[in-house]
This record gives sequence, C-alpha cells and structure tokens, in this order.
Amino acid sequence: MEDIWKNLEEFIAADAGKPLVGQLELTRDTDLYHDLDMNPDHIERLIRRWAAQFGVDLSEFDIHYYYPSAKLGIGSFLAAVVKSPFSAEARETLGGRSVTLGMMEEAMQGGRWRA
Repeated sequence: MEDIWKNLEEFIAADAGKPLVGQLELTRDTDLYHDLDMNPDHIERLIRRWAAQFGVDLSEFDIHYYYPSAKLGIGSFLAAVVKSPFSAEARETLGGRSVTLGMMEEAMQGGRWRA
C-alpha cells in the first residue's frame, strides 16, 4: 500500500516539476487542477500515461465529467461566466470536479478508475 503511494508521488512529482518557491507537497487531497495548476488537456494526457504505466483500466474515465468547461466553445464559456454568480450549475461547469491523488491511488489499488 505504501509502495503504491510512493510510486504515485514520484510519478506526479516528475510531471509537476519543482515549484518556484518552497517544496512540492503532495497529499491524497491534492487536486491536479486546483492545487497543481494543470489544465484539463494536461490532466487527460497525464492520466493516460499514468494508467498505462501502472496498469489502470480507464474505461470509466471521462475528462469532461470532471472538467465540463474543457468542451465549451467561447460563447458557452462566456455565458457560463455571466451565469455563475446566480447558478450552481454554471459554477460547477466552470470549476469542475476534483481529480485527486487519493482517487488515483484508489484506482491503482483496484486496477481501474471508478467514476
């Protein structure tokens, strides 16, 4: 179990690089988008490389479930921005859902991503 976490930490740290200030601190709650400043395209490529390296089945993984704004055109994106102060749905579309290192660790333990 500890080896799984260590392997995941090393994989993510290699991709994330060193921060400009301080040290990279990774926890099970670390979110790829909000904490590591990865954009949805980067996250999808990272997840695919990670799955291939660690033998994780991604048949249930859909990047647009976690980051719906990634598929919006400019008009839909701007409409969501305008609606966001008044609409929880618009805020969820813009902010997405978390993809955390804890979720990745669980998938490594079980061999598959669970939506």
